[in-house]
Amino acid sequence: MPQAPLAPQLLALATQEAPFAASQESIEAAALKIFSTAQFDTQALRQVFANAGVERRTLAQPLESYLDLDGFAKRAKVFNAVAHDLLLSAGRRVLNPELAAQVTHVVSVCSSGISTPSLECFLIDELGLPPSIQRLPLFGLGCAGGVAGLQVATDLARSSPDALVLCLCVELTSLTLFSSDQSPRNFVACALFGDGAAAALIGQPRAGVEGLADLGRSLNHTFPDTQDLMGWEILDEGWQVVFSQRIPSFVQREVGPVLRRLVDPEAMTHLALHPGGARVLDAYRSALSIEDERLEHSTRVLAEHGNMSAATVFYVLEKILNESRRGPGLAMAVGPGFTAGLLEFEALGKDRPCEI
Repeated sequence: MPQAPLAPQLLALATQEAPFAASQESIEAAALKIFSTAQFDTQALRQVFANAGVERRTLAQPLESYLDLDGFAKRAKVFNAVAHDLLLSAGRRVLNPELAAQVTHVVSVCSSGISTPSLECFLIDELGLPPSIQRLPLFGLGCAGGVAGLQVATDLARSSPDALVLCLCVELTSLTLFSSDQSPRNFVACALFGDGAAAALIGQPRAGVEGLADLGRSLNHTFPDTQDLMGWEILDEGWQVVFSQRIPSFVQREVGPVLRRLVDPEAMTHLALHPGGARVLDAYRSALSIEDERLEHSTRVLAEHGNMSAATVFYVLEKILNESRRGPGLAMAVGPGFTAGLLEFEALGKDRPCEI
């Protein structure tokens, strides 16, 4: 008789802010300086900062340093140093030496910088991970990458009762800014994007570690002919953001039916929806016919951190699990492709910190 598939659990979760905090007002002032030679009316467009739903963010560098990032190589050097430090901090908060020695797989997620070897390789010794660990870096999924990383980690943890999967995610989207891109879409990106990292530990419960949430079914859907909605254009100077004005209307029109293929949103106690921006949250409300309070955590994360691409959904999950409230939930994000990723979970209502 075939065995029932194992039900993996989220055992620990930690988020890590980037080192330099900045208010939305200070970022707006810096952006107006950076775009001082733009051919569009920045004064007319500056309302995007007030309407973005963002109050503050943390960044990889002090605001005044961004004008000095005059080439891809310099940005890449800063990216690798800061990404390493953030992932190391987050990883240490979901592991102790005993758990680290049991990790069988590490999944790393990032779409805002590149490293070869990939980022997780540099953390193996520092985190005390075994040399036999299987490494799976995921790249190019953008905002959907956080959910995708959790999906892959869940599938790996389901493969064996001994599997223990570390999922790492870091996005330093601010470092993709280059001042020669004086386009409106780059200006809008300045109003939204921030930097952050997260780590999650996924597997079967073990001695001294109670699960925070059961992780269940998942679904991905890539919409036809939508590759132009979101992504990067790779230029000599760096990565130029592709960010279509059609995204909110597309989410409102197309995402609801896909979501309902997996769950009934009305039956969900918890919705961990990636807050791509205030207009995207409005699109979720309309598409799913849900009240503002159902998106309380997504709205709060957007205000406190901005859109940190793939890392953002971990911050929303952390807020949900810190409530210690049982119930079914759904994590969801959309990203380049244009792809929607969904993961079902059941919060277990554990009254303990998300970290180890």
